[in-house]
Amino acid sequence: MQVLKAFSADRPELGLTEISEHLQQHKSSMFRILSTLVESGFVEKDPATNKYRLGLVFLDLANQVLNRYDLRDRARPFLEALAEKTGEIVHLSMLDGADIVYLDKKGLGQPLTVATSIGGRHPAYASAMGKVLLSGLSRQDLIKTLESKPLTRLTANTITAIPKLLEELERVKARGYALDNEECFLGVRCVAAPLSGRNGQVAAAISTTVPKQRMGKQRLEELRRLVMETARQISENGIGSVI
Repeated sequence: MQVLKAFSADRPELGLTEISEHLQQHKSSMFRILSTLVESGFVEKDPATNKYRLGLVFLDLANQVLNRYDLRDRARPFLEALAEKTGEIVHLSMLDGADIVYLDKKGLGQPLTVATSIGGRHPAYASAMGKVLLSGLSRQDLIKTLESKPLTRLTANTITAIPKLLEELERVKARGYALDNEECFLGVRCVAAPLSGRNGQVAAAISTTVPKQRMGKQRLEELRRLVMETARQISENGIGSVI
């Protein structure tokens, strides 16, 4: 499992030495593990570079996981409508530990927006959807989550102090939406709102991603209204029965 987790979006292909050094294990042990993973299809080896990458079997496994969440099917028409109304990229995500995981993405690509993919991950503390999802945790779970990983500064606007982040999450909880003020990527802002599951708890989040140049006060208010209304519609569509 550690070998598989060594691969990431930033490191899609790794050599034997890289994996061994990353995991601080002997090459001989890593070679045996990688050989087993290659035989089972979980890992592929590029004969031209002798580097390893995750195998296509993960596509099938990922689809099986995603298909468990009927939320995607129920939310899809609302996300498509939101993407059409705003002309922006729209995301659906859930919280997994200290990260958000993208469950769905709608809308045409826009200049100056970030590349995201279904199944991709993002630090929760540095995103609008992540703030929404974190704001729904109990105080105890929230502190535990925030302390599980370092709050790395991704841009000059990233909130890396836990007390300051807690204040921000209180504001998010009070107003019912969150903003990303270029906290992960410069030039990109987001507006996010929560989806309510069982007992009114925050179960997921949606957002729209916008280049800073198009995010004036009037546009911000328009997007806030549309995102919050869409979140309400999805929540009322019965996601509590599937999450």
